[in-house]
Amino acid sequence: MYKVFYFNPLRECCYVVWNESRQCVIIDPGALSQREQERFAEYIGQEGFEVKAILLTHGHFDHIFGLKDAAQRWPVPVYMHSKDRPVFEGAEAFSHMLGLPYEAYEGPIDDIMACGDALPDGLKFEVIETPGHTQGCVCLYLPQDGLLFCGDTIFRGSVGRTDHLGGDFDQMIESIKREILTLPPATRLLPGHGHDTTLEEELESNPFLT
Repeated sequence: MYKVFYFNPLRECCYVVWNESRQCVIIDPGALSQREQERFAEYIGQEGFEVKAILLTHGHFDHIFGLKDAAQRWPVPVYMHSKDRPVFEGAEAFSHMLGLPYEAYEGPIDDIMACGDALPDGLKFEVIETPGHTQGCVCLYLPQDGLLFCGDTIFRGSVGRTDHLGGDFDQMIESIKREILTLPPATRLLPGHGHDTTLEEELESNPFLT
């Protein structure tokens, strides 16, 4: 079970994913304003969720605006691919270039490739490496639910941009072909921006995949 929140001026998708025991993980906490952060925290509290981890599909600023706030409210492990550390460390400067405020998270970050058994039952994601948008970009797959949280790797009708640090278009397309197009067609794709879709729909209409 999951719920999506659209945060910050870039309309980033932040997800809360939970199991039957009301344990949850937060994927890409992009809440920028205090109002967004309070609304998000209020939802977690009202639903009675127990936050167990914060997972980052990659380290771009719009996906981590709310990381510091979230980690203070819920002191749980934070996971990100180790290869995205340069992108993560450059997030503050990039945010300021766009005239956006930024609260830097300076706490520990564990390697998402090793999160495995640290996650609760029902939330043991398969972490799929999909470099291209960034070198440490990952997708988070729940095969039993047919859900793929795909960050900025693939979107409805499009794919991620590759003109920033660590971006490589050919590598991203290869990642998509190797790791995503081999999943069941009914897999629901839950991207880092925009609306969800299915792999079947994208195979039929996404111009980058045809």
